[in-house]
Amino acid sequence: MHSWQRRTDTGWSVRIAPDLAAVAIFDPAGALRGELFPAEGEEFAAHFSRLNRETAAEAIDRYGPALTKGVPALLRLPDGTSAEVLDGKRDASRRKNKLCEVSIVGRRYRLEHSSGRKATALRDGTALAKYARARGLRATAVSRRALSATDEIDECVLTLFQKVILPGREGAFAEALSVLSV
Repeated sequence: MHSWQRRTDTGWSVRIAPDLAAVAIFDPAGALRGELFPAEGEEFAAHFSRLNRETAAEAIDRYGPALTKGVPALLRLPDGTSAEVLDGKRDASRRKNKLCEVSIVGRRYRLEHSSGRKATALRDGTALAKYARARGLRATAVSRRALSATDEIDECVLTLFQKVILPGREGAFAEALSVLSV
């Protein structure tokens, strides 16, 4: 089992549909607490560059599903409540523009990346958790340190941040060096 498929420390998990059309978010008891759908006309991609010999499904199975940057996705709760999930601005080069935002049930969540591997999750400006992605070229294992008490909606969004969005984005300088080194 790949790291993105394992349960979080709080027992939450995600699973992608066999047709890759949705990511389901489950609580520790196995109850469905949310579903994430890519924007119409879009599809989930895999984190990190796909190897030529891998299909999209194989790459997603290995690295986990990722959203297209700057294209709104839809998070739907079991009661029908839905929210737009925006993972960064399209073609953003500055790290501060690569944050993920979700507004649902009167709450505003943000995942603010502070380095290439770290991020902080906030609800209405209050820090809920700190994340750190493991070191390594294509690491998907993410640790989470709680900073505030959470409820089921918080956990649903925090699991989305940990398993689908992944903490950490390179800054403009690191991206420029990466482009130059290719």
